Amino acid sequence: MITKEFLKETIQSLKDQNAHTFAELISALYTDKFIEIYVGDTYEEVSTDQISQQTPAVFFGKVISSFNDCLIINSVFLNHDTKKYQLGNLMFINDRSIRTISELDGTGLLNDMFHTSAESYNLKKIVENK
Repeated sequence: MITKEFLKETIQSLKDQNAHTFAELISALYTDKFIEIYVGDTYEEVSTDQISQQTPAVFFGKVISSFNDCLIINSVFLNHDTKKYQLGNLMFINDRSIRTISELDGTGLLNDMFHTSAESYNLKKIVENK
């Protein structure tokens, strides 16, 4: 997990290097770490007569580097020949398309962090009391 101190130091270092893109920040923070990236798409939508639930689509992979506003990750994909997931598909993602990123470090998946507005007040009470 990235600490506040490391985040502040990294931001200052990037300012000193005249770096200014989101991709450069992500690369500096997460190189060689697994992340999930949400770009705003829906993977699956399940509907019944009264309710519809959408599952956000995310990419998983290991950050390699960045170039200007392009984030480069070694993506996890399903190999259709072996029917197994593996690394090895390089993805070049424009940082303007990224909605959010989370490191896969055991502190919660993006799916665990999506909430409704109606839950916010109760969630605030729960986390403040711990």
